[in-house]
Amino acid sequence: MGYLLALALVLRLVLINSSLWLDESIQAMALMGRLGPLMQYALADFQPPLYHLIGYLNTQLLGYGEVALRLPSLISGLLTVYFVTKLGTYLAGSKTGMIVGLLATTNPLLIYYSQEGRTYALTTFLVTASFYYLIRLLDHQSRRLYLLYALFTTLFIWTSYLSWFVLLAQGLLVIWKKRSDILLLQVLSALTLLAWLPSFLTSLGIGQSTRTHSPAWGSVVGGLNWKSLPLTWVKFVIGRISFDDKLLYGGLVSFIGVIHLSILRFFPIKKNAPLIFWLILPILLGILTASLLPVYQYFRVLFVLPAYLLILALGLSKLKYRYVIIVVALQLLSLGYYWLNPRYQHEDWRSLVNEVPSDVVVAIPSRAQSTPLLYYNLPNKIIEPSRDELSGETIYYIRYAEDLFDVTQIGQAKLRQSGYTIVSQKTYPGLALDIYQKD
Repeated sequence: MGYLLALALVLRLVLINSSLWLDESIQAMALMGRLGPLMQYALADFQPPLYHLIGYLNTQLLGYGEVALRLPSLISGLLTVYFVTKLGTYLAGSKTGMIVGLLATTNPLLIYYSQEGRTYALTTFLVTASFYYLIRLLDHQSRRLYLLYALFTTLFIWTSYLSWFVLLAQGLLVIWKKRSDILLLQVLSALTLLAWLPSFLTSLGIGQSTRTHSPAWGSVVGGLNWKSLPLTWVKFVIGRISFDDKLLYGGLVSFIGVIHLSILRFFPIKKNAPLIFWLILPILLGILTASLLPVYQYFRVLFVLPAYLLILALGLSKLKYRYVIIVVALQLLSLGYYWLNPRYQHEDWRSLVNEVPSDVVVAIPSRAQSTPLLYYNLPNKIIEPSRDELSGETIYYIRYAEDLFDVTQIGQAKLRQSGYTIVSQKTYPGLALDIYQKD
């Protein structure tokens, strides 16, 4: 276990000090108190408040640097490896435990979100710990197991609205197992949310308003389409990478799919029903909910990935070690490709800000998306060219989310009409910059 955790830490430290991207910078500004009261921000973020409270305590001690902001996720990522290893060992022995621990240690998506200052890694850890104690409770009854299960269950439902579907899946599981004692604990955990119910209804109203007034933005943050389910599996196994050559991309995904299917044939379903409840029900319920409210994205159900890795490990434990090597090697290759390609990494606002002269005007399609500029202390005047008066000899226009906030490109048209011409362009990971000069 110690070697696995050491390797997990090393892999998760690579790029952990990279630039914050938009959502992380919003989180940082909220923790600084620059977006109003923290709990008010939590309503618009459409998440329960536990991660924000942990982030607040963390930043009070360690400050607001990139690594400090990501520390809760880093620790959560390591604890996910710890608990998934313990659960694999409990279900099928030390061999399965080591296999699933190695899969979790090297999984590109778990590594990515262990390096992001958002709630997803925390929720994944808490759900994994909750299932570990639930599965043990199904076999043995003890006061310690009851308390630990109730604790981790209560905590995870306070980190993510979609994690509520995990509690529902666990409820159906214990009803099937006829364990009313555990069901009572689940009800008590759920009742703690009554204190947050008015805030949840407010968040729900904000979400519905966003969907009504910004359909394009709704599709980005959680819209449902035919690719949602297969994309979830693809991201689970290769992380956030992609390929411009779609034939190559499809071939790689198909190859990995064939390997995984050949392994999953050996998964003993009857003996491990809790893993099926954990994996399938939250995804299905999330997709159904997304038909009404834009909430489903593969990273929002990251907390079911450990269940998939456990299922895979139980199948691998029936096979020769070369299959483990193949699966782990494919994960490491995906991880290496991610490390070597900045386009798949966090948006590099830090480099952009460092290269902007202090005497130019900076323009962006929506000033609401300018929090990374504020986090990195950009001293320049920031404008929306589609709305604000244009001035100055040079304007740096960041074409960020232009297809959402300036669909008809009014800002670019206004720049041209006002006598500005593009003299050069620069690109950064996730960002494009046009430099306009007055004619």
